Amino acid sequence: MTTLVSLRPILLGSTSLLWIVTPSVALAQSKAEPASPTASVQTADNSSPAAPPAAPAQTTDNPPPAEPAKDGSDIVVTGSRIVRDGYEQPTPVTVAPIADLEKATPTNIPDALNKLPQFANSVSPRGNDNLLGNSGQHGNILDLRGVGGLRVLSLLNGTRVPPTSYKGAVDANTIPQLLVQRVDVVTAGASAVYGSDAVSGVVNYVLDTKFTGLKGVAQYGISTRGDLPNYRLGLAGGISFAGGRGHLLASVERFDARGIDRGSRIYGGDAYAAVGSVVGSPAVAGTAANPLIFVGNLRSLALSYPGLITASSPAGLAVSQFQPGGSILPVNRGTPTGTANTYIGGDGYFAGTSNTLSPPLTTTQGYARASYEFSDNLSAHVEGNFAQSDTSYNTQAQSILGFTIFSGNAFLNPAIQSALGPNGNFTLFRYFDDHGPIPATEKVSSYMIDAGLDGKIGSWSWKATYTHGNSITHFAQRGFQIQKLAAALDAVRDPSGNIVCKVSLTNPGLYPGCVPFNPFGPGSVSDAAFNYALGTSRYRARNSTDDWTLSAQGALFNLPAGPVDVVVGLEYRKQGLAITSNSDPTFTPDFTGLRGIPATRRQYFNNTNVGQAFGSLNVKEAFGELNVPLFKDTPFLRELSLNAAGRVTDYSTSGRVETWKLGAVWKPVNDLTFRITRSRDIRAPTLFDLFAGIQTNPTTLIDPHTNVNASFRVVAGGNPNLQPEVGTTLSFGLVAKPKFLPGFSISVDYYHLRINGAITTQSVSDILNECEQSNGASPTCALIQRPFPFSDHSTANFPIQVSTISQNISFLDTRGIDIDASYRTTLGNGALQFRLYANIVDRFLQQNNSVAPVYDYAGYGANGTLTAARPKFKGTLSVDYEVGPVGIFVQETLIGKMKLGPTQVYAEPDIKPVPYTDLTLTYRPPVRGAPSLFFTVTNLLDRKPPLVAAPSSPGLYYPTLYTLYDVVGRTYTAGIRFKF
Repeated sequence: MTTLVSLRPILLGSTSLLWIVTPSVALAQSKAEPASPTASVQTADNSSPAAPPAAPAQTTDNPPPAEPAKDGSDIVVTGSRIVRDGYEQPTPVTVAPIADLEKATPTNIPDALNKLPQFANSVSPRGNDNLLGNSGQHGNILDLRGVGGLRVLSLLNGTRVPPTSYKGAVDANTIPQLLVQRVDVVTAGASAVYGSDAVSGVVNYVLDTKFTGLKGVAQYGISTRGDLPNYRLGLAGGISFAGGRGHLLASVERFDARGIDRGSRIYGGDAYAAVGSVVGSPAVAGTAANPLIFVGNLRSLALSYPGLITASSPAGLAVSQFQPGGSILPVNRGTPTGTANTYIGGDGYFAGTSNTLSPPLTTTQGYARASYEFSDNLSAHVEGNFAQSDTSYNTQAQSILGFTIFSGNAFLNPAIQSALGPNGNFTLFRYFDDHGPIPATEKVSSYMIDAGLDGKIGSWSWKATYTHGNSITHFAQRGFQIQKLAAALDAVRDPSGNIVCKVSLTNPGLYPGCVPFNPFGPGSVSDAAFNYALGTSRYRARNSTDDWTLSAQGALFNLPAGPVDVVVGLEYRKQGLAITSNSDPTFTPDFTGLRGIPATRRQYFNNTNVGQAFGSLNVKEAFGELNVPLFKDTPFLRELSLNAAGRVTDYSTSGRVETWKLGAVWKPVNDLTFRITRSRDIRAPTLFDLFAGIQTNPTTLIDPHTNVNASFRVVAGGNPNLQPEVGTTLSFGLVAKPKFLPGFSISVDYYHLRINGAITTQSVSDILNECEQSNGASPTCALIQRPFPFSDHSTANFPIQVSTISQNISFLDTRGIDIDASYRTTLGNGALQFRLYANIVDRFLQQNNSVAPVYDYAGYGANGTLTAARPKFKGTLSVDYEVGPVGIFVQETLIGKMKLGPTQVYAEPDIKPVPYTDLTLTYRPPVRGAPSLFFTVTNLLDRKPPLVAAPSSPGLYYPTLYTLYDVVGRTYTAGIRFKF
């Protein structure tokens, strides 16, 4: 471990290229190399009269066949800004044709992309464990290499897509999916070419901007359990005018999927958690002396359903539970476990089964584009994209956490009042499961406008573009409003003997309409009192982007092997963030006349409290790229070329930073190509990273210092002193297309990605554990607020709050191998195709700060606040067979063996490999409109997810790694695609 900690810091970033093959070159290649027996011409809607590529992905080293563009334009594949015929790039790029993605997963493109092995821990409606009101991470946010969705850059036709989330991410659902021809995925750094955020790579959505005609899709899906119904409707059309010089394009789409709660799936109806296996062990659960095991029917005594007295003065009432009618009895703890305050059975609580597992999502999207060629040397375009996403979800029910109840409360049982005496009090924890979960709704509206000019001056071409993006998030969550709850809980009798809120007598007019609240025992609280105590936490977040880019490309001079091409350009970008809120924690609520409010609840709402934030920045950039062909068509040097790119960036917030990329391609023979790249890339902190206001959320965890399982406040916020993450990427590999085996190709690429100074927000459990393991010496201890000094280990020293502010304190280091192999042949009268794509992760090192241990997460998974799973092997094998109008597509995905950890020790066995099978049947009747009828079954064998419980409150987290495994089960989708 010491060796890992002392590894020399290396800066990391990303570099991306655009590889452009003109139609004439594509045709020349088809003549020079034997065509696959099943190769076919791609039509404008990406359908194929023969067999389309079978796999969910293709690399640019073996690009899908393409007909010459009708307008004579180039076919652009993300790889390099330099337009050079026949240039084979050093950067690996995976090309996913839309037909393949639709076969693998017809719901939407992002869900299909997430089945590719290079994507890991992406956020999606079916794989989102972050259903919190201030997460800002909903929809489909792709994650390359599992290093975070903010470290992958999204492009639309090569143009940066402005953020659609106020935290800086792009929801892939906002892309006009019906017009996407293919998706290019650069699986290495790309910052020198495209700028910040492309640390792990680039996802470029390539639209068919010259589509002419009308096409559409209509489909419906449902799970075999009769839930999760979903539909997709879309229509797109394009026309040319002015003799083909002008073109108009438009599309409209709607996707709707209903959600499911945890109780509807396996494990969701039981209170599973990971608890210590050694009862009575003084060691904290999750250590070698007290390893974790998975147990069901667990209960936590942090709360109870009818109400739990945890402390009292006098002390005689402590650890009692209310009964119907308001009397109390000693708590039945149940069978103890090796985790403090957690028992098998008994009177404790577990989070309800009505919590959302997969939230509902409705996305409405519209797109329009107009282009016109004024002359052979000047053309213009303008396009606009609008999307709106609506989602909602439920979290655990309302609760009263640590409020003080005073002697004289009008609802107290006479026996309890007598035990308290005239000046006594007690602390109450109560869970209101009978009133249902806490509902939250989110609406995100975003639009993007892009306009540009393309021209030529002599042998040089130039391009000028302007992009404006804007996104607005509206959030609302119903929950206890602390001031009103405190007023209602403090119930007394007025001089006439009526039960009233005490504040109505002492401070009349402060809380008009206050309804006394009886929390003692099941069914005790009236609907009127419960509804009075509720309020709605709301915030509105607006993110705006303005981006101007000017670039030019041409040949500097000619060498014997070809021209030396260069691209130079300038870019200027402005971004702004504004968040308004009715629950900003920096403004202390007025608690005049109120009493009994615990320190952890001195805020506006019991649950989500989001701070206001206002900030802006500007970015000035200059970039260039150079390609130098050294040899061509000579023995053992069929091609040898060098590529270099560089970018100088000046941020108004953090100053100047440089990024670069160097690469080379060597083809000793026509059948074999070697490639290598080295890059320095960056991710600049987002506006939210820099300027986010203070936010608070309650959480319930075991404090390793006091060994108490209870609730405390988590505080997060921005850090204006953040610097850009900087790192390095190394990638090298080979591509083989042997002539002795026509139709077969394979690429093998090694990658090594390292990020130093990574922007990290440590999880609450990591902060607590790290401070404890350092015996109070770690810098993270300053993030924990306790009533007494660290040296006090009594239960009274449980945290009041923990801060989780972003810092440049982490590093990531991951390396592995990508393998892509395909084979095309004929079988009988049909076309048969195979494709294998695999990712092998050799290591995934992460350190959360300079004094924390370095863990290797490769092959490990852990459930909890932020579920993470990084299998060492993940691969997909697809088989596609088409004969006449009938097609069958089968894809097998294998997730390799997983271990549990590594930050905690488990006694549980390793998770065995999990396979998933998807099947699609298609039929193309010979009628007008070229319809394609399809029927898809995902998770054909209805594989259940492995049980992976979280070491936390029972039932709080669904017990599996659902960013990795399917939690829904078998689903059916049927529909039709058509084109006129």
